[in-house]
Amino acid sequence: MPEASSPRARVLTSLNLKGGVGKTHLCWLLASVCQERQLRCLIVDLDQQANITQSFLPDHVDPTGVEMIFEPGADIDPQVLVRRTAYDHVDVIPVTGHFARYDLSHPEHWEKQRLHAALADALSMLVTEYDYILLDCPPRISLASYAALCASDYVLIPLEAADWGARGTATVRAVIERVQQRDNPQLQLLGYVVSKFKRQRLFQGSYLRQIRDSFGEHVFDTLIPDSAQFERSVDDAIPITLHSPSSHAARIARRLFDECESRIGRAQEEHVGVRRRRRQSGAPAVRPTVARR
Repeated sequence: MPEASSPRARVLTSLNLKGGVGKTHLCWLLASVCQERQLRCLIVDLDQQANITQSFLPDHVDPTGVEMIFEPGADIDPQVLVRRTAYDHVDVIPVTGHFARYDLSHPEHWEKQRLHAALADALSMLVTEYDYILLDCPPRISLASYAALCASDYVLIPLEAADWGARGTATVRAVIERVQQRDNPQLQLLGYVVSKFKRQRLFQGSYLRQIRDSFGEHVFDTLIPDSAQFERSVDDAIPITLHSPSSHAARIARRLFDECESRIGRAQEEHVGVRRRRRQSGAPAVRPTVARR
């Protein structure tokens, strides 16, 4: 019998084109639950603002993290970029403002050297060490976010229930489709997560209905509230499940994580079904053009 393949991490990207909608916060919440449930989690900070880096590694200032992955011609062991945090189940590949010089804006500047494959190549050496790898992206389509999509299994799109909240999502979907067609056919949209939600604001309830009407089942049932408990957890640099384990905020984090796992399970079942139907029909298998796990 063939040997069973080693368990590998689920790689998730958090991406939207608008800042302040909860991209980093989703990674923070998912990592919090990983720590509580003793699941090994690696966070890759791709946003030069370095918010999640500073939450887990407040003293990190050296450009010896994710910057090194995108150095043209670099041949570095990604293991040396991983930093341990105060939490034994959460590691980070950090970032600093020095990453700005590497985070190219135009595809023609990175496609020539296939820099968009660099992150997938690096993570291929780490996926068996973790249960989850979370990629926190900048609020724009650049080398960092495009490379994250090339390296990921799933995408989460956080947004707010407000007039401006869904702006830019059409562009994100278009880029996801481009990556699926050209670089990573395994990539799937896991869903839209509504964040900073306040039920008492009637206009947010109205926009939430519009979001659900527009995106249907792709919208998560779990809503991330605008909670002071979340803010205190981040300010104190303590994951919410440890900071306030019995709080409503911690229950929300667990519910988000459980819904992610449920959606991943359904996506995997659908993917197996598609592959089975393709084999039965004799259609050729679709292969990614980017080196992957």
